Amino acid sequence: MGRLNICIDIDGTITSPYHFIPYLNEIYNKNIKEEECVTYNWEQLYGDTMDEILNKFHSSCMHSYEEAEIVEYAKDVIEKWLANSHNLYFVTARDKSLTEITTRWLNNKGFSDIDVHLLGSHDKIAKAKELECNIFIEDNPSNAMQLANEGMKILLINTNYNQGVEHDNITRVDTWKDIDKFIELYK
Repeated sequence: MGRLNICIDIDGTITSPYHFIPYLNEIYNKNIKEEECVTYNWEQLYGDTMDEILNKFHSSCMHSYEEAEIVEYAKDVIEKWLANSHNLYFVTARDKSLTEITTRWLNNKGFSDIDVHLLGSHDKIAKAKELECNIFIEDNPSNAMQLANEGMKILLINTNYNQGVEHDNITRVDTWKDIDKFIELYK
């Protein structure tokens, strides 16, 4: 197998899994630290409904999307894959209302050659199937399990909030160098 179809989530995979925490802490006057983020469920962390969290977040912290930094080695690895003619797709649960800010940020970070799919939902199965995804890079434990249960190979970025998630189709990775090594062996 030479050319792969690789789907990549954005938040928590090419950016820090904890990027949004300082912004949410400011909104909710909390001091939650990375090591305390043992759940992906922001409702549990901040004691508000997800709709209300997103409403408050988008009212005061839209700038956070453009302030996100790319995690170490992600850009180098992705550029290598593009040079090796892999088909790469960003597949994110971000809402379509974030298309402009997401596209601008990706372009500014040097990812203008990759198709972006903002689903507005954590249900990524249909899009992954449509894209004939060979490997999906994800951090969300629920998404990883849903995709793995559909027979897809998942590289799960190891975080505090996705511990205990196991499946034959899920491989845990700590860094983008680990991800690249997996891809090299896989193809």
